[in-house]
Amino acid sequence: MPTDSATKTVRIKAPLGTVLATIRDLESQTEWIPEILAAEVLEVEETTGLPHTARFKASATVGTDSYVLTYRHRDDGMSWTMLEGRMQTGQEGDYQLESVGPDATSVTYRLTIHHNLPLPGFLRSRVIKGLVDSTLTGLTKRLES
Repeated sequence: MPTDSATKTVRIKAPLGTVLATIRDLESQTEWIPEILAAEVLEVEETTGLPHTARFKASATVGTDSYVLTYRHRDDGMSWTMLEGRMQTGQEGDYQLESVGPDATSVTYRLTIHHNLPLPGFLRSRVIKGLVDSTLTGLTKRLES
């Protein structure tokens, strides 16, 4: 089963708390991640009110997928794993945030996707790197505009 991963770090001109609130607002991802067509929070954590599970519909070069993710929240980011998917057989992701000043945050985004798509490795690599780039570009534009 093919597994593809990509990691990228960017510096965003926004405080850590603002970046964290933006990435935790899952339903707004349709506004700043071009590939996300729909996002719906299914469950929130009882004690914090933060998203616990969410359903997504996303487009990629290889087609449209729907999947459900479960989230773990930290003071310096959040991570997730896939509970169910159509094209993907698994997904893990992580946003790691670090304050680099009062109005700047370093954001490292890691994404791993497991799937059964019969695509050449170079194409799969290009697709996942494109997803990571697109997400960070969208996050930067949303917070810096």
